[in-house]
Amino acid sequence: MYKRTEVLGNIHQKTLNYIKDEKLKKSYVVYRKEFQNTESFNKIYPYPIHVDIEIDNFCNFACVFCPMGQPNNKMNKFYKTSYKLEVNKIFELLDECKEIGVKSIQFNIVNEPLANKNIFKIISYAKKLNFDDIYFISNGYLLNEKNSLKILESGLTKIMFSLDAFSPETYSERRLKNKKPASYSKVIKNILNFLDIKKKKNKKFPLVKVSFIVMKSNKHEINKFKKFWENKVDAIHIQKFIDYEDKNLVTNYVNQTKCIMPMFRLSIKSDGNVRPCCLPYGENINLGNIYKETLLNIWNSKFMKNFQQMHLQNRAYENKFCTKCLKNTNA
Repeated sequence: MYKRTEVLGNIHQKTLNYIKDEKLKKSYVVYRKEFQNTESFNKIYPYPIHVDIEIDNFCNFACVFCPMGQPNNKMNKFYKTSYKLEVNKIFELLDECKEIGVKSIQFNIVNEPLANKNIFKIISYAKKLNFDDIYFISNGYLLNEKNSLKILESGLTKIMFSLDAFSPETYSERRLKNKKPASYSKVIKNILNFLDIKKKKNKKFPLVKVSFIVMKSNKHEINKFKKFWENKVDAIHIQKFIDYEDKNLVTNYVNQTKCIMPMFRLSIKSDGNVRPCCLPYGENINLGNIYKETLLNIWNSKFMKNFQQMHLQNRAYENKFCTKCLKNTNA
């Protein structure tokens, strides 16, 4: 099976340990069972298990390894125009997700959720619907004390902080919108302060993950990164780098022929278009639009079923964007 991420820490067992309500615990077990069935390519359910909702397309960072920070990348064009989903539309989407059987919701794709003024209102609505997992990924730059307290009371089940470094020098590859280097010390201070507040308030949720995308410029810091965070957070994600500029930095051939994402996931962009995965190459593969079709119809469309079969039958190379994604992911 093809995996882009090495996960250190059994975050799902921790989740079960912390859920006190037996009904919610049983529901979480069902959710993980469904996910495992799709992850192993054994079953595709008549509904997506997980849905990404990109509430807007704004990020306060413009990282050099992300299409948002690559002005010459064709995928950068999408971020030159401002898009956002209205709150009521997001509520409608959440109602629909719950009705059709979706178990897990993530409130971003490329955007920074803490930059959206409505994020906590949105999370609160999702919490009332009792999704098994509600989470988002953040760069942590806006994780001040006020936002930390709001997160702890929001109903978020998991949060992941994208770091990709263990030193100010390596972290300087990240850029703010004004092109100045981001402050490594500020982000680390924010996260450690959040963990401290969480501990003092005796909060179990959200469980906390940190991530590290492996690149030539930072691979020498992996072990130090792991050692620093292993006793501080609930899980560590070591992720493969994907060359979105298609510069053949990784390999000239594809040795993987299928991907798990279309088996369980739909990703809703901030313009309403729906993709089969959360990765930028997937933004070239449009399944439909939430303003024209229901999620269930999109998931069960002929195009999506054929797309899933292509991956199940090890024919991902037939789609040029899937090929690029697989080819440009480091081994």
